[in-house]
Amino acid sequence: MGEADLIIRGAAVIDGTGRPGFRGDIAVQNGKILAVGDCTGLRAKEEIHAEGLTCAPGFIDAHAHSDTMFMKDSSGASKLYQGISTEISGNCGYSPFPMPEGDGDPRRFASYADFLRAFDDRGWAMAVNQAMLCGHGSLREAVVGESARPATTAEMERMQELLRRDLKAGALGMSLGLEYAPGCFAGQEELNALGAVVKEAGGLVTCHMRSEGLHIFEAIDELAQVGRVSGVSGVSGVSGVSGVHVHISHLKLDHYSVHGQAPKVWEHIEKLRQEGINITADVYPYTASATSLTIRCPRWSMDGGEEALLRFLAGPRRSEVVEGIRSHYFNAQRAETCLFSDGGGLWPEIVGKTLRFVAEDMLHTQDYAEAAAIVLERTKARAKGVFFVMSEKDMLFFLSKEVCIGSDGYALPDDPKKVGSLPHPRSYGSIAEFLRLAREKHICPLEEAVRRVTSKPADTFGLRDRGRIAPGMAADLTVFDPAAIAPRAAYLNPIQTAQGVQWVIVGGKIALREGRQTEARAGRFLMRA
Repeated sequence: MGEADLIIRGAAVIDGTGRPGFRGDIAVQNGKILAVGDCTGLRAKEEIHAEGLTCAPGFIDAHAHSDTMFMKDSSGASKLYQGISTEISGNCGYSPFPMPEGDGDPRRFASYADFLRAFDDRGWAMAVNQAMLCGHGSLREAVVGESARPATTAEMERMQELLRRDLKAGALGMSLGLEYAPGCFAGQEELNALGAVVKEAGGLVTCHMRSEGLHIFEAIDELAQVGRVSGVSGVSGVSGVSGVHVHISHLKLDHYSVHGQAPKVWEHIEKLRQEGINITADVYPYTASATSLTIRCPRWSMDGGEEALLRFLAGPRRSEVVEGIRSHYFNAQRAETCLFSDGGGLWPEIVGKTLRFVAEDMLHTQDYAEAAAIVLERTKARAKGVFFVMSEKDMLFFLSKEVCIGSDGYALPDDPKKVGSLPHPRSYGSIAEFLRLAREKHICPLEEAVRRVTSKPADTFGLRDRGRIAPGMAADLTVFDPAAIAPRAAYLNPIQTAQGVQWVIVGGKIALREGRQTEARAGRFLMRA
């Protein structure tokens, strides 16, 4: 039969489709899967003896923010050690493209094509693949700026033009970040018009919704409307036309007053599906979120971005901003739910401390909203936090449903000195934690758990050559111990790689060998099929 580049022998093969596993071999040649089954008559340059282990397609992180992390560190260790071979990035309305004219940020690029060109020309590399979405917030900032106003007709047409260009270059679709500025300033008409462009290209619209708590049903309906009216003609507002595929990012209930309503939320999503709306979702398996502290400020105070917020805090409307923050942090119990993960390099002493501790022990006040305002001022609005705002019962309910699994995290190194902050452990553990929970909480059989992190996200995001073990598919493979895979990262000690994964193959190259990362940097940008 000739010689392959690599053969994995004797593994329990779980092919990503959800079908029962089987004992077999997998041969790899020229970055593709050559054969699956009995490869005893085939030789290889290298063989992996995987008896007692399971081989699955490389895991796909359905929601990541790794975007330009390779510029700082190419290892992607936080993801690779979980068996992840591909990440979906450009989420929550932010992507490295397009950039406002004259923007000097080296992490921003005029277009997706320019971003890809720079990756090649500048010799950058990464250990894990990425597939990119075009961020609506980035589009809006490039065309409208950070102002809290509707886009003009000319601006809407320009955003459509830029989006169409980047989709043509291979972006998977568009991401919305409707809880963040400037995306939060967009109305339904703008979202529908841009959704129509994505529909034309055959992509999808992902969404960090405008509310994930008190107004979650209205937020789901807003997204569903994009899927209801964005028809192939590119004209929004016409009901009855098959619309774009819409996708809820990190589905959760993040306000204590709505905990326990996960079944009602899922029932609402199912009802929309019955109406013909193509709506899907991803979930991460943690009860804490993580983002900028600015998320706790009233939306109007972000009219003009972080600089505008700081001006409001320094001016006569400071008390109004503080009162907006107080709706979240009105007592010690609520202040205890905020754990600072990053002081923006300006106040490192707050990292690893709760807002309650910073208020009471560092600022000597029990006015927790005022303390949060001081943190924003001292860190120039760069402070980030981990927010303990979800219930485990809701989380487990969503994980039991037909959802993809995403980390909402970053491809980070395994060296704390290189990270320089206290990130949410989800970057190091989301896929591993889901597989642990599937095993220990009996969420679903192993074959189904693997499907949810392989073929399901591949199908959802249009990656046709990933997510399954079959001849001709890309040779992204993970060899792991299903009884041992689990995260080691913890909230106060998050920079720890997961356990239980022994080998990871990315594009036919060995990226993880016997539980240790190699020098291979075979990751590349994947395009929409």
